[in-house]
Amino acid sequence: MKRMMIATALATTLGTAGFAATEAQIEQVESFASGIDTSSYTDSDFDIAYGIVNSGMSRGEKVAKLRALETEDNVDLGVVMISEAEMERLEQYAPGVDFGTITQAQAESALAVTYGGESPSIVTQRVQNILSGNEMDEETLAMVSQGEMNMLSTYISEDDIALLTEDELELALSYAYSGMSRSQKVQQIEALINS
Repeated sequence: MKRMMIATALATTLGTAGFAATEAQIEQVESFASGIDTSSYTDSDFDIAYGIVNSGMSRGEKVAKLRALETEDNVDLGVVMISEAEMERLEQYAPGVDFGTITQAQAESALAVTYGGESPSIVTQRVQNILSGNEMDEETLAMVSQGEMNMLSTYISEDDIALLTEDELELALSYAYSGMSRSQKVQQIEALINS
Protein backbone atom coordinates (compact mmCIF):
# COMPACT_ATOMS: atom_id res chain seq x y z
CA MET A 1 0.00 0.00 0.00
CA LYS A 2 1.30 3.41 -0.87
CA ARG A 3 1.97 5.67 2.05
CA MET A 4 2.08 9.43 2.18
CA MET A 5 4.51 11.12 4.54
CA ILE A 6 3.27 14.04 6.57
CA ALA A 7 5.53 16.43 8.45
CA THR A 8 4.30 16.90 11.98
CA ALA A 9 5.17 18.31 15.35
CA LEU A 10 2.93 15.67 16.99
CA ALA A 11 0.51 17.91 18.85
CA THR A 12 -2.75 16.69 20.36
CA THR A 13 -5.47 15.27 18.22
CA LEU A 14 -7.36 18.52 18.62
CA GLY A 15 -4.49 20.64 17.34
CA THR A 16 -4.14 22.67 20.51
CA ALA A 17 -1.37 22.59 23.08
CA GLY A 18 0.93 19.55 23.30
CA PHE A 19 0.10 16.75 25.72
CA ALA A 20 2.19 14.68 28.06
CA ALA A 21 2.86 11.12 26.99
CA THR A 22 0.89 8.55 28.96
CA GLU A 23 2.57 5.90 31.08
CA ALA A 24 1.57 3.25 28.53
CA GLN A 25 3.07 5.27 25.67
CA ILE A 26 6.32 5.83 27.57
CA GLU A 27 6.50 2.13 28.41
CA GLN A 28 5.93 1.19 24.76
CA VAL A 29 8.73 3.53 23.62
CA GLU A 30 11.14 2.27 26.26
CA SER A 31 10.41 -1.39 25.53
CA PHE A 32 10.65 -0.97 21.76
CA ALA A 33 14.42 -0.50 21.71
CA SER A 34 15.92 -1.10 25.12
CA GLY A 35 19.37 0.09 23.98
CA ILE A 36 18.17 3.66 23.50
CA ASP A 37 18.65 6.05 26.41
CA THR A 38 15.37 7.83 27.03
CA SER A 39 16.45 9.43 30.31
CA SER A 40 16.81 12.86 28.70
CA TYR A 41 13.53 12.68 26.74
CA THR A 42 11.05 15.47 27.38
CA ASP A 43 7.29 14.90 27.12
CA SER A 44 7.51 16.25 23.59
CA ASP A 45 10.34 13.80 22.80
CA PHE A 46 8.21 10.91 24.08
CA ASP A 47 5.30 12.11 21.92
CA ILE A 48 7.59 12.12 18.89
CA ALA A 49 9.15 8.78 19.83
CA TYR A 50 5.71 7.24 20.28
CA GLY A 51 4.73 8.42 16.80
CA ILE A 52 7.92 6.90 15.41
CA VAL A 53 7.36 3.56 17.16
CA ASN A 54 3.80 3.33 15.79
CA SER A 55 4.56 4.55 12.29
CA GLY A 56 4.66 2.38 9.20
CA MET A 57 8.46 2.59 8.98
CA SER A 58 10.69 -0.46 9.15
CA ARG A 59 12.18 -1.40 12.53
CA GLY A 60 15.61 -0.19 11.37
CA GLU A 61 14.23 3.22 10.37
CA LYS A 62 12.42 3.51 13.70
CA VAL A 63 15.57 2.68 15.68
CA ALA A 64 17.60 5.18 13.62
CA LYS A 65 15.09 7.96 14.28
CA LEU A 66 14.92 7.11 17.98
CA ARG A 67 18.74 7.21 18.16
CA ALA A 68 18.68 10.59 16.39
CA LEU A 69 16.14 11.82 18.92
CA GLU A 70 18.34 10.48 21.74
CA THR A 71 21.29 12.49 20.46
CA GLU A 72 19.09 15.42 19.45
CA ASP A 73 20.18 15.17 15.81
CA ASN A 74 17.58 16.87 13.67
CA VAL A 75 16.98 14.02 11.24
CA ASP A 76 13.42 14.32 9.99
CA LEU A 77 11.98 13.26 13.33
CA GLY A 78 8.49 14.55 12.81
CA VAL A 79 7.58 12.33 9.88
CA VAL A 80 4.46 10.23 10.28
CA MET A 81 2.76 8.02 7.71
CA ILE A 82 -0.92 7.84 6.83
CA SER A 83 -2.42 5.15 4.68
CA GLU A 84 -3.62 5.62 1.15
CA ALA A 85 -7.17 4.90 2.35
CA GLU A 86 -6.92 7.73 4.90
CA MET A 87 -5.55 10.09 2.25
CA GLU A 88 -8.38 9.20 -0.11
CA ARG A 89 -10.96 9.69 2.62
CA LEU A 90 -9.62 13.20 3.35
CA GLU A 91 -9.34 14.03 -0.36
CA GLN A 92 -13.07 13.31 -0.78
CA TYR A 93 -13.72 16.36 1.39
CA ALA A 94 -10.65 18.45 0.53
CA PRO A 95 -9.68 17.75 -3.09
CA GLY A 96 -6.13 18.76 -3.87
CA VAL A 97 -5.02 18.98 -0.23
CA ASP A 98 -1.24 19.26 0.05
CA PHE A 99 -0.37 16.58 2.61
CA GLY A 100 3.13 17.98 2.94
CA THR A 101 1.83 21.18 4.52
CA ILE A 102 -0.52 19.86 7.19
CA THR A 103 0.31 18.55 10.64
CA GLN A 104 -0.57 15.16 12.04
CA ALA A 105 -2.97 16.87 14.44
CA GLN A 106 -4.80 18.50 11.52
CA ALA A 107 -4.96 15.22 9.62
CA GLU A 108 -6.27 13.35 12.67
CA SER A 109 -8.90 15.96 13.52
CA ALA A 110 -10.06 16.20 9.91
CA LEU A 111 -10.19 12.42 9.60
CA ALA A 112 -12.24 12.18 12.80
CA VAL A 113 -14.72 14.74 11.43
CA THR A 114 -15.28 12.48 8.41
CA TYR A 115 -16.60 9.85 10.84
CA GLY A 116 -18.77 12.37 12.71
CA GLY A 117 -22.06 11.46 11.05
CA GLU A 118 -22.88 14.92 9.68
CA SER A 119 -24.01 15.73 6.14
CA PRO A 120 -21.32 15.68 3.44
CA SER A 121 -21.55 19.47 2.99
CA ILE A 122 -20.94 20.13 6.70
CA VAL A 123 -18.11 17.58 6.81
CA THR A 124 -16.52 19.15 3.74
CA GLN A 125 -16.64 22.63 5.28
CA ARG A 126 -15.20 21.43 8.62
CA VAL A 127 -12.45 19.31 7.04
CA GLN A 128 -11.34 22.15 4.79
CA ASN A 129 -11.31 24.59 7.73
CA ILE A 130 -9.20 22.22 9.83
CA LEU A 131 -6.74 21.50 7.02
CA SER A 132 -6.45 25.25 6.34
CA GLY A 133 -5.30 25.77 9.92
CA ASN A 134 -8.41 27.59 11.13
CA GLU A 135 -9.16 27.38 14.84
CA MET A 136 -11.86 24.84 15.64
CA ASP A 137 -15.12 26.06 17.16
CA GLU A 138 -17.11 24.10 19.74
CA GLU A 139 -19.25 22.39 17.10
CA THR A 140 -16.16 21.17 15.24
CA LEU A 141 -14.56 19.97 18.47
CA ALA A 142 -17.77 18.04 19.23
CA MET A 143 -17.67 16.52 15.72
CA VAL A 144 -14.04 15.48 16.29
CA SER A 145 -14.93 13.79 19.59
CA GLN A 146 -17.95 12.00 18.11
CA GLY A 147 -15.97 11.06 15.03
CA GLU A 148 -13.19 9.55 17.14
CA MET A 149 -15.71 7.33 18.95
CA ASN A 150 -17.32 6.35 15.65
CA MET A 151 -13.91 5.61 14.16
CA LEU A 152 -12.93 3.42 17.14
CA SER A 153 -16.21 1.53 16.77
CA THR A 154 -14.97 0.35 13.36
CA TYR A 155 -12.25 -1.58 15.26
CA ILE A 156 -14.01 -2.64 18.49
CA SER A 157 -17.55 -2.61 19.85
CA GLU A 158 -19.03 0.40 21.63
CA ASP A 159 -19.29 -1.73 24.77
CA ASP A 160 -15.53 -2.37 24.60
CA ILE A 161 -14.85 1.34 24.05
CA ALA A 162 -16.74 2.08 27.26
CA LEU A 163 -14.33 -0.22 29.16
CA LEU A 164 -11.26 1.82 28.21
CA THR A 165 -9.69 4.19 30.72
CA GLU A 166 -8.85 7.72 29.56
CA ASP A 167 -5.20 6.75 28.96
CA GLU A 168 -6.22 3.59 27.12
CA LEU A 169 -8.66 5.60 25.01
CA GLU A 170 -5.87 8.01 24.00
CA LEU A 171 -3.64 5.05 23.18
CA ALA A 172 -6.41 3.37 21.16
CA LEU A 173 -6.91 6.58 19.18
CA SER A 174 -3.19 6.85 18.51
CA TYR A 175 -3.26 3.30 17.12
CA ALA A 176 -6.28 4.15 14.97
CA TYR A 177 -4.48 7.19 13.54
CA SER A 178 -1.15 5.39 13.05
CA GLY A 179 0.24 4.07 9.81
CA MET A 180 -0.20 0.45 10.95
CA SER A 181 -2.26 -1.94 8.89
CA ARG A 182 -5.90 -2.43 9.86
CA SER A 183 -5.18 -5.85 11.36
CA GLN A 184 -2.32 -4.43 13.46
CA LYS A 185 -4.58 -1.63 14.68
CA VAL A 186 -7.30 -4.10 15.67
CA GLN A 187 -4.75 -6.30 17.44
CA GLN A 188 -3.24 -3.37 19.39
CA ILE A 189 -6.63 -1.91 20.34
CA GLU A 190 -8.02 -5.29 21.40
CA ALA A 191 -4.91 -5.87 23.50
CA LEU A 192 -5.84 -2.77 25.52
CA ILE A 193 -9.19 -4.32 26.39
CA ASN A 194 -7.67 -7.67 27.29
CA SER A 195 -4.96 -6.19 29.52
